Amino acid sequence: MPTVEPDLTASRYGRRRRGLSRRAWTVIAVVGVTLGVIAAWIVAQQQTKDSFQADVVAFDVLSDHEASVTLRVLHSSGEPAECDVAAQAQDHSYVGESTIEVPRTDSAETAVTDVVATERRAVTVIVLGCRLAD
Repeated sequence: MPTVEPDLTASRYGRRRRGLSRRAWTVIAVVGVTLGVIAAWIVAQQQTKDSFQADVVAFDVLSDHEASVTLRVLHSSGEPAECDVAAQAQDHSYVGESTIEVPRTDSAETAVTDVVATERRAVTVIVLGCRLAD
């Protein structure tokens, strides 16, 4: 009669616990991916709800300490907005920044002009971004 060796490993270290099944891991992965897609869709909807497109139509360096800028702002909501602009020097450093208020309008396109104060001579003005006014 053959003798059965006792499982010394189990008696010494305890029994190994069985983990989740392959099916359980598959369900967890599918639920996780689905929730991630839903979250991405919600974020995308929020980002495009009040979308803005602002372009510098014209700028003029008035002096070593001022630059005039005209923006064309396209925004779908027509609500008042604010656009941040920056004046740059020849070495591409920011020499002035300003927030330009875009008034409420019935049309999707608005043009606004403002003066940006600079610490030294600017050579260009760029749009940093726009958002709804507080």
